[in-house]
Amino acid sequence: MAGHRSPITCHVLDSSCGKPGSNVPVKLEMLNTAANNSWASVAYGLTDSDGRVGTLLDPSYQLAAGIYRMTFQTAEYWASKGVTGYFYPYVQIIFEVAAGAEKQHYHIPLLLSPYSYTTYRGS
Repeated sequence: MAGHRSPITCHVLDSSCGKPGSNVPVKLEMLNTAANNSWASVAYGLTDSDGRVGTLLDPSYQLAAGIYRMTFQTAEYWASKGVTGYFYPYVQIIFEVAAGAEKQHYHIPLLLSPYSYTTYRGS
């Protein structure tokens, strides 16, 4: 099954209205420790009508062990909803793919409201 989907997926749920966070720009990067700890771009995506990005990476993409950062451009999302009072213009979730766990699937859910967010490792 893992070979038929992106190795990393994400989901945004807008808890302020109980609906999926659609059209949220998402960027995935990997920490490059050999290049002065800079972030290297891996992929870009946009959440669909269900708040998901299931095609961030090609299913054949082989993850490397390391530190990854997923950035959700929440200011763009709130602006599209007409929300002017929000606290987080973007949300960055940093996670690790451990050596030996590169073939696992990583799902990054984001539960979002204008003044808070939470995340966990999904399935």
